Parts: sequence; C-alpha cells; structure tokens
Amino acid sequence: MGYAGTMRRLAPGVIGLLILAIMPMASAQLQVGDNLKMNAGGLLTFGYAGDYGDQIQSSHGLNFGANGTLSGSYYNPNFVSFNIVPYYNQSQSNSSFQSLTGASGVSATANLFTGSHFPGSVSYRDDYNSTGTFGLAGQPNFTTHGHGQGFGIGWSALLPGLPTLSVGYSQGDGSGTVYGTDQQTGSSTKLFNVRSTYAIEGFRLNGFYDHNSLHATYPEFLAGEQESTSDTSGHDFGFGANHNLPLNGSFYANYNRSEATTDFVGQNDSTSNYTTSSETSGATIRPLKKLSLFVNQTYTDNLSGYLNQNLINSGTVQTPFNLGTGSNSLTFGGGATYQFTNYLSSQAQAIYYDQHYYGKSYTGTYISGTVNYTRRLWDMFSFSGGVVEQSNGQGSNSVGLFGNVNYFRRIKHWETSGSFSYAQNVQSILITYTSSYYNYSGRLHRRFGPGLVWIASFSGSRSGMTNQPGSTNHSESYSTSVSSRRFTLTGNYTKASGQSILTSGGLVPLPPTPGVPASDLILFSGDSYGGGISATPLRRLTVSATFSRALSNTLSSSTYSRNNTEIFNAQVQYHLRRIGLLSGYTRFSQGISAVGAPPGSANSYFVGVSRWFDFF
Repeated sequence: MGYAGTMRRLAPGVIGLLILAIMPMASAQLQVGDNLKMNAGGLLTFGYAGDYGDQIQSSHGLNFGANGTLSGSYYNPNFVSFNIVPYYNQSQSNSSFQSLTGASGVSATANLFTGSHFPGSVSYRDDYNSTGTFGLAGQPNFTTHGHGQGFGIGWSALLPGLPTLSVGYSQGDGSGTVYGTDQQTGSSTKLFNVRSTYAIEGFRLNGFYDHNSLHATYPEFLAGEQESTSDTSGHDFGFGANHNLPLNGSFYANYNRSEATTDFVGQNDSTSNYTTSSETSGATIRPLKKLSLFVNQTYTDNLSGYLNQNLINSGTVQTPFNLGTGSNSLTFGGGATYQFTNYLSSQAQAIYYDQHYYGKSYTGTYISGTVNYTRRLWDMFSFSGGVVEQSNGQGSNSVGLFGNVNYFRRIKHWETSGSFSYAQNVQSILITYTSSYYNYSGRLHRRFGPGLVWIASFSGSRSGMTNQPGSTNHSESYSTSVSSRRFTLTGNYTKASGQSILTSGGLVPLPPTPGVPASDLILFSGDSYGGGISATPLRRLTVSATFSRALSNTLSSSTYSRNNTEIFNAQVQYHLRRIGLLSGYTRFSQGISAVGAPPGSANSYFVGVSRWFDFF
C-alpha cells in the first residue's frame, strides 16, 4: 500500500481519537443571534475495524464513525423547526445500522409555519453504500448493497370559510447489487398530488389529483433470462361528497378516474395502457336504536384497469390482467344490521351483480347472513359466523361459509390464547370466481417464579381460488422465547409456498384474483430458521448473538433458482456513563444458484470505544 496509503487509512482514526480525547461535554442550547436556537448531540466511535469477503475489497485499520442529531428552531418552533440526523461510516457490527459496508448518510426534515393557515414541510434523505433488502414472499429478504436518496415537499392553505388546499411532491430512487451476484435491483419514483376539502350547506366535499411515475429494474434470476425494466406513468383524479340524512343517517357519492401506461422490457416485451372510471354511492339510516339499514351501488367501466391499478400501486413488473375488451361491473346492494344485546348482533345483506369480462356477460346475486357474539362464551370464546348463497346466472349456485373464533383462557399459571378464521366459497371481485381461506394462531404464556417468562406462539394461513387449481398460498411460523431480567433466548421457524408476482420491492404473494398469465407467475417455496441470545451478566455489560438461515426456491416460466442466505452477528458492549467499550462481528453469506456463481460472503469486525456528546 505504501506510506501515503497507510496514512490516508489512519488519518480518520487519528482524528477520531483526538476528538474523543479533547471534546468537552456540554449540555446547553446554542443560540445564534436573537432568533436561531439549536441543540446537537452525537455518538462518536473509534477503534479498529476490518472487512473481508468475496463481494468486497478486504480492508482493516483504525476506524472512525459517528451518528448524531441536530435540531432547533428559528424565531419560534411554530415558525420554523428542523431536525437533521447524519451518520458516517457505520460499518462496525455494533452499529444500530447493521451495515456490512461503510454506510453513511443523512436524513433531514423541516416544518414551516406550523399552526398557521399556511403550514409546510420539507424532507430529504441520502443513504450511501448502505445495506438493503429485496423481498422474497414469506421469507427473510435477499440482501443488497447500494445507494438511495429521496426528497419531498408539501404545503397547505387552510383559510377559514374557503376550500382547503394541500399540495405535495416527492421523488426517490435507489439501486443495489444482490450479494452473491452481479445483478442490479433498483427503482425510482415521482409523485405529485393535490388535495382539497370544503364544507357548504351541510355537504362535505373533497377532491384529489395524483400524477406518478415508476421506473424499476429487476434481477435476471427472478425476471427471466435477461435483466428486465419497467416504466409506468399515469395520473388519477376524483371527487366526492357526503351529507347527513334524517333518522341518524348519511349519504355519500364518489367518482374516480385513472389512466396509466406501462412499458416492460425483458424476456417478453410488452406495452399496456388503460383508462378506468368508477363511481360509488350509498346511504345509511338508523330508524330504531338497534336497527340500521343501508344501500350501496358501484360501477366500474374497466375491470382490467381496476385490477391493474392495484398492482401498479405495489410496483408490479408489468400489467398482467387482461379480462377482455369492454370489461365492466355494476353492483347494487342493501341490507340491515340489528343489535339484539350489547354482545349479540346480526347482519343480512343482498348484492346484485351485472358484469362483463372475457367476452361474456354475467348476472347473479350474493346473499349473506352474519351473527356476531363478542362476549366470551364459557369465559373462553368469542365468535362470528355467517352463511353465503350465491348464483352467477350460469346455472351455478353455491353455498359458502365464513366464521371467526377467538379464544382466551387462564389455567392456573398458564395463559392460553388463539384465533381461527375460515371462509369457503366467498365472492371475489368476479362473480364466476370464489375464494377460500383459513388463518389460525395460538400463544402460550407462563411465568416461572419472579422475572422468568416463557412464551411460545404459532400462526399460519392458506388461501386460494376455489375453482382455480394451483392458486394456493400457504405460510406457517413458530417462535419461542425465554426471558428474565438478565437474559433473553429466542428461536423461530417459518415456511411459505405459493404463487407470486414480481414488484419493485421483490416477490409479493398473488392475491386470490383470476386473470394472471402463467408466464408472469413465479412459484416460491422456502424455510427459514434462526435464534438469538442476549445477556447482561454484569450491570453495564451486554452480550448478544443472533443467527438466521433461509433456504428457498423460485421458479418462473424460464428460470429456476435455489437460494441460501445466512447471517450471524455477535456483539459485546460495556457502558460507563457516556463511554462505551464495543466489539462486534458479523458473518454473512448468500448464494443464488441461477446466477451460476459460488455464494458471496462478507465479514465485518470492530473493537473500539464510543462516547456520547451534547455538543450544544
């Protein structure tokens, strides 16, 4: 490296050591002039650190890091107030940022004219060389490292007797490389929005306008045989009104319109666009203290666009829904709710459907009855349940069931609780498709003498389209912990499988909705397990360690991948007032078989000292 290179590496550490040695402690607010007031503090760390692995350049030497906060106001906190949180070189294992790389950045917010008729705000963030994630449905995420930043501004006009007006603009972008590969993930978004409300002659009016754009990049091992990108832009606007009615009632009406275009470049290039308008209206009255009546109506002139909008809002890779030309939906409904006692109520409802999709028209009815009992039965159970009868106008009639049971029981020193919910043949957004699901959970809690507690819990879910084989998503999780005043021991296990779609944030389980082409589906399955221990053997000494491992499989129309992620982290901290002695170690490994390269690994260690300072 040479003398000059060595000095460049040692310089930050020497500077940090001098700061820790000579910085006086202070605890006073700094006032500049007559109007500017500020408080600042920070945690400075200095020590010896090293990093090595397959994906990073090995390095070691004296290390200096910091993270702090600067807050204050000008003239008056209601006039201008601000808060700035910078951090630098937070790569050591003891860092709360838990970065495998030398992450640095800043986040800042400012509030203007708070409490006035014209309040506003400004925010900014920048994260450099930071550790991030790319989601895998139901499992710990893939780990990435990269850069992200964002900016936002908002302003409102709240004048008495006039319509309110709020305007906002935000933009952000981020990019990263998946550890164990050379493949990139990334996204950038821009959003402009306007909101307004007004009250006149008993009517409460509201309106909005949004314009948004999203660019996303997806790694090859999930997107297919080549890196894929998508660009989506669009806008939506709407307005609504509501008004009180006699007999303790109210009326509402809303109208929304949205337009969007998506260009997808990848294994199968595509361009899609849609325009969707929808309106809803309804009314409720309560003629008797225990009786409520309601009616509602909805119309959507483009069912494909309506489904696509929901996916675009989550950053979906491309527009997968196509229900045919002229798809639309019209529904009318009504019902009643009656409160028999404080704990027992029931509801009856009927909905008429008139829909057109896949080149055919469908009409049908959906009739349901529900009973809710909220008081614990036999001091253990509360429940709700109902029956659904539906007809799709095509000679197909079915009966569906849905219910929910909650359980709680104290048995001597044991506290037991759980829940179970179930639905079979309940209506989806399309009249000819029904969905089914069940969810369950349980928990045990036990105290063993003073201060020692054991907790165990589990949960699971299964959902899918009743008449669409292979659409089931399934997940289960188990966890346990033993804790006292001086130690905590934890363990966990999860598994998941099903169908998913690719979004800018990773894989998202597919909702129980028909119409997604098989080429856009990604099958996933996986298991993960882990645990941790934290102990305080002495008053100011803390020792902790955690481990997790996730094994998963993903299968798209053209790519299969088996993935393995492991993370181990250990820390030792000793605090004496504002001074801390710190040490930590992190070992990370991630392998993705579709890449065709060995697993990537990274290791980080740190030994040093920290001190908190109130600068002013």
